Amino acid sequence: MNLATAYEEKRDFIRMRVESPVTLTLGDRALECVCLDLSGTGMCIEMKEKLNIGDEAVAFLPSYQNKFAPLNACIRIRRVMEDGDVYCYGAEIIEILG
Repeated sequence: MNLATAYEEKRDFIRMRVESPVTLTLGDRALECVCLDLSGTGMCIEMKEKLNIGDEAVAFLPSYQNKFAPLNACIRIRRVMEDGDVYCYGAEIIEILG
């Protein structure tokens, strides 16, 4: 079995490395963070703010190219990894907002 086949069997969507600024809005709080990667169903977000599993937010990822629209989506935090004072969150995209 080659690496591409093994990868395809584990994921429905390929992760794209984006390393782009993203703004999360939780209620009246706007948090600036970095979207490390993005897939068809979720994203990996890095920031210094502490969030909880199950928290929901609106994520806005601007577009820097005219051929791509910005991403505006409702997300849910599914997992967290802590590295010192930096948190890395796995978030599920639950709805794309218009």
